[in-house]
Amino acid sequence: MGISKSHLFHRFSVYLSKPVHPSSLGLFRILFGFTLFVQTAYFIATDFVQTHITEPIIHFQYHFFQFVVPLPDPIMQILMWMTIVASIMITTGFLYRLGVGLFLIGFSYLWLIDKGLFNNHYYLITLLLVLLLFIRADAWNISNKTNKKKPIYYIFNWQIFILKAQIFIVFFVAGIHKLNPYWLIHLQPMDYILNAKADISGFEFLRNTAIVAFFSYGGLIIDILSIFLIWWKRTRTIGIVLLIGFNFLNFWLFWNIGEIGIFPLLLLSCIVLFLQPDTPARWFGQQLAVSSPSEKPPTLSRLPSAIIISYLAFQLLFPFRHLLYPGHVDWTGEGQRFAWRMKIMLKEADIDFFIKDNDGNKYPVEVAKMLSPKQYNNLTYYPDLIPPIARALKKEALKKGITNPQVVADFEVKFMGIHPKQAIVSPNTDLSRVSNHPFFHSKWIEELE
Repeated sequence: MGISKSHLFHRFSVYLSKPVHPSSLGLFRILFGFTLFVQTAYFIATDFVQTHITEPIIHFQYHFFQFVVPLPDPIMQILMWMTIVASIMITTGFLYRLGVGLFLIGFSYLWLIDKGLFNNHYYLITLLLVLLLFIRADAWNISNKTNKKKPIYYIFNWQIFILKAQIFIVFFVAGIHKLNPYWLIHLQPMDYILNAKADISGFEFLRNTAIVAFFSYGGLIIDILSIFLIWWKRTRTIGIVLLIGFNFLNFWLFWNIGEIGIFPLLLLSCIVLFLQPDTPARWFGQQLAVSSPSEKPPTLSRLPSAIIISYLAFQLLFPFRHLLYPGHVDWTGEGQRFAWRMKIMLKEADIDFFIKDNDGNKYPVEVAKMLSPKQYNNLTYYPDLIPPIARALKKEALKKGITNPQVVADFEVKFMGIHPKQAIVSPNTDLSRVSNHPFFHSKWIEELE
């Protein structure tokens, strides 16, 4: 006899409602808060606001977030210090939810100002902060002692489960995206990455095809397999060892040849979520008796359970929205962001913009001087940054008295190290007249040959 959907739903609700010790969640909060502190301190030390927000002439706005614009510089600096204070509040558990809310607002605002700043770990941090607003991650601290004055309360299992599921989705989806011919057969972009590392480090063995294959297939296996290993108690130790090694190797590989930032530290902080909930308490020699209701805790009602399922289903499906668009996602950039397509795209570009007058004369424009280095680098990867640049150039041309100016570009891209260079936009297209839509394909992007 089959099991009905309603019965499965009820069993899932019971699982989510199970009372568990809060120490693994509490330790995650501490490590996550420390990671946020490091990220914000790095922003302040490297003058992130000045370099990436104040100095660039153009800002690339997200669809639906056009209201997010830069504030005056003094306010931006105050915002940075507010986020670092908020990270300390999260780490210590002092006014925890206020700290989460302040950091969520300040940090998300910074990267939502400009999609030229998009980074997968910025997005992951924002998602985790949103979830933490609804979670009692402050129910346990390293200094907690179980006594009558400061009892430790059980938390419901859903509060740990939803965070674990979010991390699971990140790894699993990233692994699924690697199941493509470029990664599996041509070993790209790993071949390009390791050759760049060899150029800088002098480690010539990194150019060996067997080493490239090891990194390519090893990364794929760890993405897909390790998250299953760490979830299951019997294989958890193996999964933890793999993930720790993977993140240290990632940091070594990318710290001086590409943007890796705090991503390894962020993922390492998440590992503790997969421990038995009372394990950190045992590490610190704390008593495990906790205060709990005298009655059996209520089973989560249908609505909260349905919300959790719906959220996780969206997180699992949204990264594959590129299947709704024609063309290769990493060529068009459509559906590339917010999709955990990490370190799988390779484009080498020659970029030249021109203003064209009525007589057909073309005047070159040094676009790099208008953008931050990060914006200019992302211009290579995301064609949707082209129209805002073109409109800004047209506005400047009109100010200088050029009648009916057009903005054109010689924008040639070598894709994935194997496709010969080709124009991603027609050199005859007036790019100031094109636009991109959040739900439809941009026909002005040339097809990949």
